[in-house]
Amino acid sequence: MKKKVFNLLFCSLIISIFILSIYLILAAAAAPIDLIINNNVTVLYDEGNFFVNWTSGGGGEAEGNYTVHLWKDNQYVNATANANNSVTGYTFGTSVEANYTFTIAAVNSTNNDTNSTMNVSMYVDSTAPPVNWTSSGYNNVTYKKNTSKLTLNISVGDALSGVGSGNSYCVFNINGTNETVLVSSGWCNTTQLNLTGLGDGNQTIDIWVNDTVNNVGVNISSYVVWTDTTVPTATFTCSPTSVNSGATVTCTCTGTDTGVGVNSSLTTAAATITTNSTLGTFTTTDNCTITDYAGNTHNDTTTYTVTSDAVSGGSFSSGGTKWTGTYVITDNQFKEGYTKSLEVKKRVKFKVGSADHYLGLKELTETTAKIEVSSVPQEATLFIGESIKFDIDGDGYYDVWVTLNSILDKKADITLKFINELIIEDLGGEEQIEEDQKTGEAESFTEEEGSFLKQWWFWLVVILVVLGIWYYFKRKNNIYKIFSSVK
Repeated sequence: MKKKVFNLLFCSLIISIFILSIYLILAAAAAPIDLIINNNVTVLYDEGNFFVNWTSGGGGEAEGNYTVHLWKDNQYVNATANANNSVTGYTFGTSVEANYTFTIAAVNSTNNDTNSTMNVSMYVDSTAPPVNWTSSGYNNVTYKKNTSKLTLNISVGDALSGVGSGNSYCVFNINGTNETVLVSSGWCNTTQLNLTGLGDGNQTIDIWVNDTVNNVGVNISSYVVWTDTTVPTATFTCSPTSVNSGATVTCTCTGTDTGVGVNSSLTTAAATITTNSTLGTFTTTDNCTITDYAGNTHNDTTTYTVTSDAVSGGSFSSGGTKWTGTYVITDNQFKEGYTKSLEVKKRVKFKVGSADHYLGLKELTETTAKIEVSSVPQEATLFIGESIKFDIDGDGYYDVWVTLNSILDKKADITLKFINELIIEDLGGEEQIEEDQKTGEAESFTEEEGSFLKQWWFWLVVILVVLGIWYYFKRKNNIYKIFSSVK
């Protein structure tokens, strides 16, 4: 009896163990599958906020009941039960830079769990990329005008996620003017940084750059660009301002600048000009250019005058006179009237039409000057204040009008002027002016008589005689009236 009972109990135990084993086997959790990371920046790197997602293994595990096993830089950290915050998903967030590895375990109704057959990893990059000016080639406090562009070559990099791949940019800020440049091979290179609208003075250059996972590095630097809108002032001066023909004029370029200063290496050098025989006022063909250190420039020109006081060298003979100097005047000076103090054997060259002619001083006394007009020589002797006309080309018209203004310091002050006046013959058919040109006499006066009549005391005597006669007759008339009244 006892044996039967024992056998019965033993069989029941075996059956129970078998049934329990079947239950446990049937109730075991299936391992999650398709384990992935979502919302990450790249396959390998993220800034630290992403999702771990998986698919249920379908083994009867309790939906939404999973354990997350976490490793940090290959060191096991912890296991977090019931960690999923969606049916098959886990949200992860950290700013601690490391390589994170995840394994997901499914838990069934009997609290048995089964790990996933795979793990996933993601490197969290929280370090901002550095901005490097060292190799930029930029000289701090470079001077620029605000209409120009600034060139910068900035090295950027990131040791983890890196820069580039079309996701990284440099943003250049120069006192509020922003320019965005794509990172290329670890460099932000630009020649188009806009300075328009910036005022005079220092402008700070700040640079922002993001790495692949969008960490932003900023360089709030001590690098500046100095913008200058003030144009310098150029001054071109020539000395002397009036010169003889063939003389040398030295023109000097100087300048001032109230901004960044004058760049003397870009200042126009002094110019030496050798004048030619053409008379008049001339503007320098060379410009005076002043450039400041920001590139602002200013140009200036000046003038110099080649006067008729240009005596050509050498000796020339005409009409038996050996001329020792010739003053050349312009057509305009001749037409307007030209006055010159001439020494003996000096002459003035002028043109009538296209032909050259001369007026020269042959002889000089205290009261008279003997002149010669050529190219066909004609002579005349003039008293001070006297004028004469000449027909020098034989066309029946007077061409030159000459006046002797004064005589001082052995020089005759003579005015000559162009005229075009018809010659009118007298009733006897003789041309009085031609006779005057040949004899140098005015009407019937000889040189001595003319000189006598120009003495001041002669006219004083005449005036006194006239006054005496007038007084005599007036007194005689008064006496006659007295006698008539007595009678």
